[in-house]
Amino acid sequence: MLRAFHNLQETACGYSLTQLLGGPTIRRYQAFVSAYVPQGANRRILEIGCGVGSAQPWFTGIYTGIDINPEYVARARERFSGDFHVMDAAQLTFSPNQFDDAVSIATAHHLADEQVARMVESAVLAAASLHVIDAVLPISPGSIFKTALFHMDRGRHVRTFDALRAIIAQHARVEHSEAVPGPLHDVCYIRASRS
Repeated sequence: MLRAFHNLQETACGYSLTQLLGGPTIRRYQAFVSAYVPQGANRRILEIGCGVGSAQPWFTGIYTGIDINPEYVARARERFSGDFHVMDAAQLTFSPNQFDDAVSIATAHHLADEQVARMVESAVLAAASLHVIDAVLPISPGSIFKTALFHMDRGRHVRTFDALRAIIAQHARVEHSEAVPGPLHDVCYIRASRS
């Protein structure tokens, strides 16, 4: 049953449905974007792991989104303005300083440690700042419901806030980090730049 649900999420429609169900978590993601990602018409934004482009309206600048799933990228191109590319988050091919900000929303828990490391290293070369926003294992270890819910996610690399921050800190300079609780998932924000 769980495998069928994960397979459904690989389609653009299935992904969009799960985004609706995860509203409380997505609102926390959006709050971090509003609070910490600079906005402006000329600001060059790269979203790493953009999915079907649902977060594109959160940004006012010149937007580029990448995702490894071609069906997600096709759906994003149909629905939103901006530049969308099929690309692996761990193998970014952008030029140095091509963007002002690189933003990763709910992507890190889909990547193994070494993939997160490569994403961070290439993102801080391509952009002045990297903003990582992701769901993390519960801040309070007694949250059995949230832990079980997170383990149902198709992301195979669920981490604590401290574990994610430590990986990023090994490959970039962490400038700010924080985590907030939520009813479904606890969510963190980490801003990093070149060391």
